[in-house]
Amino acid sequence: MSRGPFSLGTVVLGGGGLLLTLFLLVGWLLPSSWEAEATLVIPAPPAAVYPLLDSPEGWQRWTPWPESGVQRSGVTRGGGATLSWDDPELGAGSFTIVSATENQRVDYAVRVDEGDMRTDGTLTLAPEGAGTRVQWREEGDLGWNPLMGYWALSLSRAQSEELAKGLERLRTLVGSPAAGP
Repeated sequence: MSRGPFSLGTVVLGGGGLLLTLFLLVGWLLPSSWEAEATLVIPAPPAAVYPLLDSPEGWQRWTPWPESGVQRSGVTRGGGATLSWDDPELGAGSFTIVSATENQRVDYAVRVDEGDMRTDGTLTLAPEGAGTRVQWREEGDLGWNPLMGYWALSLSRAQSEELAKGLERLRTLVGSPAAGP
């Protein structure tokens, strides 16, 4: 029986290399961008919700943040208000409120230094009955890492679920007696 020109080890290593190359190539071809959205009606007027959205300190009360290395810069409220972090587990990044229209809208940007990942988001407030409809939209780009392309496939759904959880925490906080600005 003829064994051919390649040994078993060469065939196994060559096949593994081919599969890895194919896996990375497909990863580069997958989209690196994602979009997410969640909406919730909070039983309070926009003036009660907005102070928790137009400052990094407000966000820290209802969204998760790194445990260490958080620094505050820029203005106190509105466009330019920034939190940056350098956490051993989460890496370095920043959250900046890009613009804010009182009781109506807040636009923000999140940048993660490692991998050039970015997220841009908008929270829109609209009166609805005796409450406020809060619509939270995000879009992002995970950069050119071929492994992130696989993550982006499920990130839209997963991030929409996280936004919904965040809005629930916001609703709980707005309803609590200690929710003042």
